[in-house]
Amino acid sequence: MLERRAGDLVGRAAELGRLLGLLDQAAAGQPVVALVSGDAGVGKTRLAAELCGVAAQRGFTVLSGRCAELGDSLPYLPLADALRSAAPGPSAASLLDALAARPILGQLLPDRSAAAASGAESPGMAQQQLFGAVLGMLAELADSAPVLLVLEDLHWADRSTRDLLTFLSRVLHRERVALVGTYRTDDLHRGHPLRAVAAELVRLPRVTAVELGPLSAQAMADHLRSLAPRRLEAAELEAIIQRAEGNAYYAEELLAAAADGCSDLPAGLAELLLDRVQRLSPEAQQVLRAAAVAGRRVDDDTVMAASGQAPAQYDLAIREAVASQLLVPDGDQGYTFRHALLREAVYADLLPGERTRLHARLAELLADEVRLSTVPGTAAALAHHSLASHDVAGAFAASVRAGHEAERLAAPAESHRHYDQALALWERVSDPEKLAGLDRGRLAFESATSAAASGDVARAVQQLRRLLGFLADGNDPVLLSQASERLAYLLVELGEHEAAVHAARAAIDALPEEPARWERARALATYVQALMHTSDQDSAPEWAQRALAAARAAGSAAMEADVLVSLGQLEERAGRTDAAIELFTSAYRQSLDGGLHVALRAAFQ
Repeated sequence: MLERRAGDLVGRAAELGRLLGLLDQAAAGQPVVALVSGDAGVGKTRLAAELCGVAAQRGFTVLSGRCAELGDSLPYLPLADALRSAAPGPSAASLLDALAARPILGQLLPDRSAAAASGAESPGMAQQQLFGAVLGMLAELADSAPVLLVLEDLHWADRSTRDLLTFLSRVLHRERVALVGTYRTDDLHRGHPLRAVAAELVRLPRVTAVELGPLSAQAMADHLRSLAPRRLEAAELEAIIQRAEGNAYYAEELLAAAADGCSDLPAGLAELLLDRVQRLSPEAQQVLRAAAVAGRRVDDDTVMAASGQAPAQYDLAIREAVASQLLVPDGDQGYTFRHALLREAVYADLLPGERTRLHARLAELLADEVRLSTVPGTAAALAHHSLASHDVAGAFAASVRAGHEAERLAAPAESHRHYDQALALWERVSDPEKLAGLDRGRLAFESATSAAASGDVARAVQQLRRLLGFLADGNDPVLLSQASERLAYLLVELGEHEAAVHAARAAIDALPEEPARWERARALATYVQALMHTSDQDSAPEWAQRALAAARAAGSAAMEADVLVSLGQLEERAGRTDAAIELFTSAYRQSLDGGLHVALRAAFQ
């Protein structure tokens, strides 16, 4: 059997040199971003590991995390992974202090109490708060030592992680921070969401693209000779190099198969990988199948339970899989597949019924209230496995819960996706309101507001208009008012001011003046903003006074501050600058108790 060892980094001296040069810039107070790309198996992870090792030797605080192949279900997974992995390391004290000062980041970690979410904050502003917390954490850590943040496998990243990458790439200015992201180029099909992000980022002056092409024949030969347990014949070495086509991982797998005594190897890499898997005992193969369904990185208890094996039998099977270097221990509690391609090959080889049963077993394991309440991402994983096992009711309930969790984590794109999945399943479930804990209209509203917060205004407008048609019977006047107001607000953003006025007036008319409600105060505030852009703007001051009275009657500091900003804008248009400044100042002071978005609106007038 071939003994694997890390060995020296082969054939990547130039790329490593470029990255080390970027570390020098970061240490000197010039933040840098590097996007490392290449096909699967070409050496991105090995290069990143070498970079992290050198950075640690140079005194950097190293934070390194990976995305997982769960679609975009788990928001901020690589960031959470980086924080979790660094927590017990040499920078533990500094990191814990930085996290303690920013409770919103604690929500990303297991076994930490989630910061209380402010009901006045929109999902979009919560995401901005989280982004600001990440930036502040990096800046605080960088005061003590330069920081290297590595986010691997960005081709699997969720929307919120991509947005965070873009944010940091644009706002890092003087911090001693180096940000490195890796991704597979062969996974970036034309419509892949990371494709546009990467194309935009490489235009920024602080961003460097590092492309890993195939290794040269000489580098491949050196690499294989360093791994081989015996001297390789020239013809044997040449055959492996030709078949691997510059891919180090492919070459390692071919060499491992040859070392196992296989001379007549299958042509495709997937077949080769499965050939090695099929030499294991049936028990070890079952462990690999369970792990493949669970994901790239799995915990020990989950794999054992999913495999259906007794502890003693499982211990032998998992040891066999690790000894064959198909699974690699990952920390104290879990394992990873040695390469993502191996996991994909095992998963693809499962029979349909076998795959469904394993997904169902994993869903059963994840449907634990303690785990759902304490481990971020569990609900999203439960929804994934439930849907894959054809448990529509389970997938529906978990999707709603995952949407709530993503919203709490300030990940609006993911919350929208989960809510949308739940809406798609609504009619396939018995008693969906009981399972969801809310009615269909409210779920549609949550989906629309999450879409708007993620920047997909067109989708939000589409959903809100469809929802208003559903609410036309008037059975839920509060939701009718809220949906009409949100539509009006977004139409103002789109420049459709007459339509915005109509929608905002509908929001006002949906609710009576008494009793006072913040929803009607918000509708009045939005109506004023819409009027200010139309030919009827002369009536805006009168409506603004009505909105101000309604906000005060409802006890809504946020709405009161919002209306004060609009009044200030009206005074400014009339040339009464001193009065405008006084109103803006009052609005800003009032907004400190009413919501960050209002404070920002007041501060930037």
